[in-house]
Amino acid sequence: MDKKKVLVLGLGKTGISVLKKVHKLSDEIIGFDNNPDYDITKECKYLRNIKNISIYTGDKADEVINRLNKVDLIITSPGVSGDNDIILSAKERKIPVISELEFSWQLMSEKQRKNTIAVTGTNGKTTVVSLINYLLNQCGKQAIACGNIGNPLLDTLEFEINEINNTKGYVKNDEIIRVIEVSSFQLENIIDFSPFLAVLLNITEDHIDRHKSMDDYAKIKFKIFKNQSSEAYSILNLDDEYTNKFLKKPEIIGNFKSKLIFYSLHKKEKSNLYYEGKSIFYDFYGKNGDINILNRKLVGKHNILNILAAFTAAKIFGLKDDEISKSIINFNPLEHRLEYVGEINGIRCFNDSKATNPDATLKALENFNKEVTIILGGLDKEVDFSCLTPALNKKVKNVILIGSCKDKLSDLFSKKKQNFKVFKADSLEMAVEIGLKVSKRGEVFLLSPACASMDMFKDYKDRGEKFKKLLLKSN
Repeated sequence: MDKKKVLVLGLGKTGISVLKKVHKLSDEIIGFDNNPDYDITKECKYLRNIKNISIYTGDKADEVINRLNKVDLIITSPGVSGDNDIILSAKERKIPVISELEFSWQLMSEKQRKNTIAVTGTNGKTTVVSLINYLLNQCGKQAIACGNIGNPLLDTLEFEINEINNTKGYVKNDEIIRVIEVSSFQLENIIDFSPFLAVLLNITEDHIDRHKSMDDYAKIKFKIFKNQSSEAYSILNLDDEYTNKFLKKPEIIGNFKSKLIFYSLHKKEKSNLYYEGKSIFYDFYGKNGDINILNRKLVGKHNILNILAAFTAAKIFGLKDDEISKSIINFNPLEHRLEYVGEINGIRCFNDSKATNPDATLKALENFNKEVTIILGGLDKEVDFSCLTPALNKKVKNVILIGSCKDKLSDLFSKKKQNFKVFKADSLEMAVEIGLKVSKRGEVFLLSPACASMDMFKDYKDRGEKFKKLLLKSN
């Protein structure tokens, strides 16, 4: 891409990583972020004195559009929507638009590309990516978790392994296994991206505000398999309704060139892996056997499915059963994912702030009886919340609503038969106060919002941390 003029859209962590790399490879770079308060000199002092970078912020989109005649390539961050005025104008002018994921892929060697595992899905991506990375590193491989997990793939292309995983010595960059968390936003603008091992965990309603329909959302998720060769592997969840629906379409299943592996909670005709009793049983491409995972710390049916996906990747990369079993049992659940916070006055408190859509909340509720006081609400992504009511009736005694969609949720529940009480709170502080007041000893107090967080918080982590601090303060 020498001598190209590049426009970078979105200047968060991903955009900054692109600027750092691109300014060495091209003549001129334009950066744009719609945040009017963005200051590149504060965000990245390293870029302060680079003369070939021009930065536009806030309401300067029209100025950027006027400069598109000087742009050869646009690289987008995940948060930039495809119906952005700049992107629409660029496509009219036939200017290529790619994601940071695709840009990184084009810079990778063939050996680096073969050492890739990519994981997508509505829920569970971060858990599966973290578990695969943990299994590989615990069992003697060199791996790095990257992508949507918070460490851009681009940032992994030049580093010394001891700086990342605190291991001794140095490893050739080509030998590192990159475990990439991939969102639908990143898959929108891929061209050649083709991971050696691709995992699709599930497809449930989310991001409809951006993708417009479930079919469009599912089509984007399936793009993870689009460019795979016959040497590559595709891992899919047989228990996922929408995945199965798409696999029945001739234009979808007929395009697979890779080796297909299916996993399920139960033994089925097509399942190469399944869970029974206390063990995983597997049989695919010359590999077969079973491993015991009884004493694992990852609880819930959804996490058994996550373990099946991670186990498959570990076997394909040559790990031994006894090593995998021991590592799965030792793996600790991630923060903000049905995280046990502790007991307050005999009430068991759980932080599930990462539940940013209804399906994630439904999976959390599966683990409890009719004993739950739950905090719901936040930023509405135009999803259908009606699926929550049956589970709330079965599992929940009290619902506390927060955030910008609390009235929408309240109206929904009022129109349906319910056997739980509904409270509204103007803040998380008020919600915690109400929750601890109405919960009884031996019951469960759960933050599992089923919504995004950005109406009240920086992100889901900020929401979860504040919830935990409020609990500790009240103890």
